[in-house]
Amino acid sequence: MFQQAKNFVQNRKKKGWSLRYKLTAAYSFLTLLIVGILTESLYFQLHQNQIQDLRDRLKDITALTALQINPNFHGLLITPQDAQTSYYRVLLQRLEEISNTNESIRRIYTFRHLPDGKFVFVLDYAPPPAPTATVGKEVNQLPPLLAQGNNTITQAIVEPELFRKPNGQFILYGYAPLINNFEEQEGIVIIEFDASAVINSKKRARRTSLIIFSVTLPIALLVGWLLTHSLTVPIRELVDSARAIAQGKLDRFVTVKSRDEIGILADAFNQMILQLQESFNTLEAKVLERTEQIEQAKEEISALNQRLKKENSRLSGELEITQVLQQMFLPKTEELENIPGLDIAGYMRPATEVGGDYYDIITYGDRVKICIGDVTGHGLESGVLAIVVQTAIRTLLANNETNLEKFWDVINRIVIDNVRRINSDKILTLLLLDYRDNSLYLSGQHEEVILVRADGKIKRIDTINLGFPVGLDEDITPFIDEAKIDLQSGDVIVIYTDGISEAEDSNGVQYGLDRLCQVIQLHREKSVEEIQNAILADLQDYIGTQKIYDDITLVTMKKE
Repeated sequence: MFQQAKNFVQNRKKKGWSLRYKLTAAYSFLTLLIVGILTESLYFQLHQNQIQDLRDRLKDITALTALQINPNFHGLLITPQDAQTSYYRVLLQRLEEISNTNESIRRIYTFRHLPDGKFVFVLDYAPPPAPTATVGKEVNQLPPLLAQGNNTITQAIVEPELFRKPNGQFILYGYAPLINNFEEQEGIVIIEFDASAVINSKKRARRTSLIIFSVTLPIALLVGWLLTHSLTVPIRELVDSARAIAQGKLDRFVTVKSRDEIGILADAFNQMILQLQESFNTLEAKVLERTEQIEQAKEEISALNQRLKKENSRLSGELEITQVLQQMFLPKTEELENIPGLDIAGYMRPATEVGGDYYDIITYGDRVKICIGDVTGHGLESGVLAIVVQTAIRTLLANNETNLEKFWDVINRIVIDNVRRINSDKILTLLLLDYRDNSLYLSGQHEEVILVRADGKIKRIDTINLGFPVGLDEDITPFIDEAKIDLQSGDVIVIYTDGISEAEDSNGVQYGLDRLCQVIQLHREKSVEEIQNAILADLQDYIGTQKIYDDITLVTMKKE
């Protein structure tokens, strides 16, 4: 029999389990699951009720036992010699009488709690041949509740759980206080109740569960087989019809007679066959029609690709022109070499073809204006706006405009007018430095200015209170202020855009100003070109092969 079942399972694995076997297994499993849950729930509830009944009985017996023990007699039992007194025998006789009333009582005894924290026996009774503890003997093994440190019991209580002794016997403990005439606790009475009947009931319930499962299994399999057979026969006919259609036999209709969901599916299947016949009859005409549509779509796509190529060529040309203009407008090396008292080196690297950074060094009269800015984003719009700002600054200087607030107001209005005209939301941070009389005068809001003195001391000048982002508000003149830096020979000043400070390594950690300051401090005694190259080399080493996502601009100055 076992070998036949094994062969059946192996054949099913080779051929695959059909829907009939799957439904039978699913139905049988569901039936057994429901029966199991109901049986287990019923067993659990009965078991809990039995335990609760046992606890209620023990609680009543314990409370009654406490009333039968005279606390005044109990208080006189101190030493082992007191076990010879008449009141000891009277109390022990009462315990015996109570024990005889219920065969589940295995032991009744009382404890006294001494001031030093110890528990000692007073009374102890158990049916023969159990020994009796001596009066005043220290208790070596406390009942569970007392072992947990609960030394004060004000009323009759019962342990919530059964406890298994080393001999395998299950015991339920009950406790009640012995109160003397002074309303003080003279002692504690403890009753050990035999819970074997509950455990045996639990075992019988387990055996009953197994019997129910054994009876339910063949019934569930039989009913499941009958139900699935009635479902799978019409489904099998649907499968056979589908295979015939797949082979091109469009005259194979389904003859299912039932009016349930399977019958509805069969009707839908037959309708599908009719539609397939109609579709095949008109398929050639539809194929020709679709072919013409595809050819027309190809021509349209080809024309669109040509337009896109022309547009890309035009945009590429515009970007190249803007890129060339940006490079043309950068300060020339010979211009920087002719600035008296100040060595300057500049560097700009856009993230894309056209960057949004801007810097310029302009000599006018006996003064030098150093400019650095960062337009939001990068690309064509940002690059054009940077050129507009450069043109505006040079125009103001050509007109000898020296009023600080008017200078900034004109730049701000030009930026606002142009971004509105091109329907853009670009703004920029801009810092202007005027060098005259061995001092730098700073105005505008941008990144911090780094000053490294000739002796190596570092100072970072925050520009947050020296201006306002250009193009963000109609009037920024109330925010404009000026700061002064007195320069000594050998002092190094570095200004930059956030493409340097916010460059990230492979872990997403930014380069930061602290590292930038350390590089400048380390190379401060070198020329501005060497300081600049050291910064760029350290930055490249930090980011490694990471892509540069923002424009990088760096201006390095050193007082001669």
